[in-house]
Amino acid sequence: AVVSTQSTGETKENIERWSFDIACDKSIRNCPDLTKPAELKTIQKGIQDVIRQIVSSVTFLPILESSCSFDILVYTDHDVTIPVGWDETTAKIVVGGSENVQLKGFSTSVHTVTPTISYKMP
Repeated sequence: AVVSTQSTGETKENIERWSFDIACDKSIRNCPDLTKPAELKTIQKGIQDVIRQIVSSVTFLPILESSCSFDILVYTDHDVTIPVGWDETTAKIVVGGSENVQLKGFSTSVHTVTPTISYKMP
């Protein structure tokens, strides 16, 4: 999964969490040439659909009034070598009066992407 978390500048409270869960069909992980030319358009359309949903989320997300900071979290399998300079951290979950919105994901012959937004209610 790839996650972006937003927190307030003053209190470091987590106020938004954008999660993109990526599941991989491990049975075909080591096969060469997994992307067929016809599937490329399907993948691009899936990404475009997710981006459209992100852009339209401004209609329901609360406006962030204060300065914020963000972190990018990457979840990997246990057998993956972690790059130098990366550190372990907490999940940075939004707690106390939060809402969760499941966006429409997409699938390829290898991956399934499931986007979710969690945000703190004002």
